[in-house]
Amino acid sequence: MTAPADLIVLCAGGHARVVIDILTRGGRNVAAVTDANPVLHGTRLDGIAVIGGDDAVFARAPAEVVLVNALGNGAKMRESGLAPRRALFQRFKDKGYAFAQVLSTDAMISPQVTLGEGCHVLTGAILHPGTTVGANTIINTGAQLDHDNHIGAHCHVAPGAVLCGTVTVGDGAHIGAGAVLLQGVTIGAGALVGAGAVVVGDVPAQATVLGNPARFV
Repeated sequence: MTAPADLIVLCAGGHARVVIDILTRGGRNVAAVTDANPVLHGTRLDGIAVIGGDDAVFARAPAEVVLVNALGNGAKMRESGLAPRRALFQRFKDKGYAFAQVLSTDAMISPQVTLGEGCHVLTGAILHPGTTVGANTIINTGAQLDHDNHIGAHCHVAPGAVLCGTVTVGDGAHIGAGAVLLQGVTIGAGALVGAGAVVVGDVPAQATVLGNPARFV
């Protein structure tokens, strides 16, 4: 019988604490945490050892470990047009590593929802039938996704956001905390919807919208 692969969490920040809590409450064992900051090496995060940086993962064969991308995906985390969370995911995927989903037992996820590799659905989130979520996307605490939404890869739907149905969100977009997207709107790739915005029409790729009703910045 093959031994189960070790679960390693990448990045020892606040989002890591959330995903470790969800994983352990769901009965999954986290073997270790890694982080790029050498000051954290040898410390512990909520009882889990921080064993080093990326090299600590690369020392293990891809078949021996499954990774959890715990780097947050806030609106300000952008570098040269590519969010650091997306870059981290791709760096390990290019070397053959796989990423685990993080699905809170307190989330309501319809059996008719499709979830991509490494996506996170956190506490109290609601995902209704027909919704698809791309790889490496975070559906954060209390977000509500009604029927037939399509969320691309590497997105962040922040806490309390509401997508009213048949909404399309392009790859790498950020939907801010408490934002409301009315039925049928399309959010382009890399766009930013500010916290509390009420989006009543389509938002082009890479655009930023704020306010109620949402207006371009």
